[in-house]
Amino acid sequence: STASVQEQGCAALRNLALNAKNKVQIANAGGIAVILQGMKQHLTIGSIQQQGCGVLGNLAVNESNAFRIAKDGGIPAIL
Repeated sequence: STASVQEQGCAALRNLALNAKNKVQIANAGGIAVILQGMKQHLTIGSIQQQGCGVLGNLAVNESNAFRIAKDGGIPAIL
């Protein structure tokens, strides 16, 4: 299902975002917007929210990514 693909994609990105270079590449490739879009499309699926928050948290360790997450609506999506 679409939800399953979103969950698995976020889980993979969560793991990849543990690496500093990957944090930058994911953000530059539009990953933050895709993650937020998936979280918004699947508001009632806890596993997607959990994986999405996890990957956003890993990405936010990079200051530029943290600003991008906030700018792209990440704070309301997390709340």
